[in-house]
Amino acid sequence: MASTTLSRRRFLAFSGVAAGAAALAACAPPTAPAADSGGMTAESVTVSTALTWEAAFQTTQQEFDANFMEENPDIILEPVYNTWSDHNQVVPTWAAADTLPDIIYVHGSRAFPWAFEGITVSMQSHIDADPGFNVAGVWEEALRLYRFEGEQHGIPYDHGPIILGYNKDIFDAAGVAYPSEDWTIEDLVETSIALTNTEGDIPIWGWRGDMPNFGNGTNRNMLNTYGANLYNDEETAIELDTPEARVAVQIWVDLIHKHGAAPTPAESEAFEQNAWIAGQCGMSLFASWSTPTQYAFANYAWDVAPWPAGPAGQSCGSFGSGFSITKNSGNPAAAWRFLSSYLSTEGMEFMWGSSGRGSPARADAYQSWLDSEPASDNAHYFLHALENYAVTGRPYQTLAAPQLLDITGRYQTLLRSGEIDVESAITGIVEEANAAFADAAERMS
Repeated sequence: MASTTLSRRRFLAFSGVAAGAAALAACAPPTAPAADSGGMTAESVTVSTALTWEAAFQTTQQEFDANFMEENPDIILEPVYNTWSDHNQVVPTWAAADTLPDIIYVHGSRAFPWAFEGITVSMQSHIDADPGFNVAGVWEEALRLYRFEGEQHGIPYDHGPIILGYNKDIFDAAGVAYPSEDWTIEDLVETSIALTNTEGDIPIWGWRGDMPNFGNGTNRNMLNTYGANLYNDEETAIELDTPEARVAVQIWVDLIHKHGAAPTPAESEAFEQNAWIAGQCGMSLFASWSTPTQYAFANYAWDVAPWPAGPAGQSCGSFGSGFSITKNSGNPAAAWRFLSSYLSTEGMEFMWGSSGRGSPARADAYQSWLDSEPASDNAHYFLHALENYAVTGRPYQTLAAPQLLDITGRYQTLLRSGEIDVESAITGIVEEANAAFADAAERMS
């Protein structure tokens, strides 16, 4: 099957007429898609898509869809939009009723359970028959999220590492040098303390207040840098009960409760979004997908730097999102034709790179994001992380993932608020997480 790609010139040529090309569908389950030969003319088929874009980004999708349909007149695209949280709730409902659309947005955290439950299907035969798609051009760290039993059940469109963001205005006012490539976690802690000044009318904290979390985003930022792990590689057991993990976790608790260099949860509640966006924190964890929000709302000079190294080296988490074909697709060949264009280098450049929406999952498309208006001056550090030390955060290959994220999230909230100490948190996480792993193993057997 030949890959159907669209050049940037062609995208721009149609941008003026595409805005009204497709009406936005209501946020309700679509009807079950008809087969290629049923309910359609011989000349065209309908490909239904379930997306999570907010209204402002839907116009970009409309432009892409209009251009694709112009190039592929035998395919009619039918989008449905839901919020991110609603989408994750409604997809299993659609699956139970056999009313899934042809293509669905799949966050990396849902890729494994939805593949295991049969909601998504293998796309491997389409990939293998379409050499023009060049799946090897997609980051391996991104592809692995969507690989089930050795086959791709989805293709990611973005994949981003979580590195260090900093407020240049706060650093400049304090006369402190910006974070450098050779920074360590110790440098981050010392600088956070040095930048903190909560005595004035406008309190300034050196650190945002969020710990690198136990979820599948930044547990590697916190733990791997100290030679610790949250889970084993097979995702069948917890590995948090180690001296290295205790040291690593205590560092971030102390920034809040010992040094006062980060706002407490109670202090953070005073901000409409958070103290970092408000310009009152010197540094923060920063993901590539945070860039559009930062660009839109941060009224100060900011940039990013590599995530600092710990005693065990440099490591940071990474994660992403993608798209899959569903079990109910009556038009899988047409669905793949759309995805092969949508997730090509040109498609990623148009949708997520040049728009600044997110860091593309293809190396060849990454420069378009680095050149976009929202990207910071040193956004190339995201690319450097992807190429050198970013690792997909666990858990993502177990049915226990939702329970594990809930368990670790609860204990992290207690740590941030000072209601529990590190030892008690680790003891509780180990006990509850191992029980969740055992339950998942039983369900999967």
